[in-house]
Amino acid sequence: MNINECLTHFIGNLNQDYLDSLSDLTDEQLHFLPNDRSCHIAFHAWHFIRTEDNIINFVCQGRKPSVWARQGLAERWGLPAVAQGTGMPLAEARVLRLPGLAPFLQYARDVRADITPYLANASAADMESIVKVVPYGERPKLQQIVQTVLAHGNRHLGQILVLRAMQGLGSETS
Repeated sequence: MNINECLTHFIGNLNQDYLDSLSDLTDEQLHFLPNDRSCHIAFHAWHFIRTEDNIINFVCQGRKPSVWARQGLAERWGLPAVAQGTGMPLAEARVLRLPGLAPFLQYARDVRADITPYLANASAADMESIVKVVPYGERPKLQQIVQTVLAHGNRHLGQILVLRAMQGLGSETS
């Protein structure tokens, strides 16, 4: 398996796990807060998909506008245009609301479809080129993708699965 196959496989699986973990939730379950120190599933999902969109589109593809920007979702949904949750105050993250599950899942599917060709075809030289991602600094694109999309995305998926379990919902993914 080469690096392109590896990235498309594991990021594709991660994206499918997000879709699977969200697809059966009600609005109440999506925004469930178990205590005053946590965020809800909607925040974790929005934050990850926005981050993935920004890293793979904007950062790795030379400032290519994100799906978020191209679709005008900030304006349509009344959410931040640039911020995607990193460093967001807890109080702000807890009140964030998605416009509904179906539009959010469509955004997630659109991001997956948009980034897959890049992941499948990026050259080794491109993956070795240096880009800056706050808070990780300047690193090769491959390292930024693995850190910020795969590792970070799996961390948030784990939080989503725990929040599902706390509500008595299944917590397994494919």
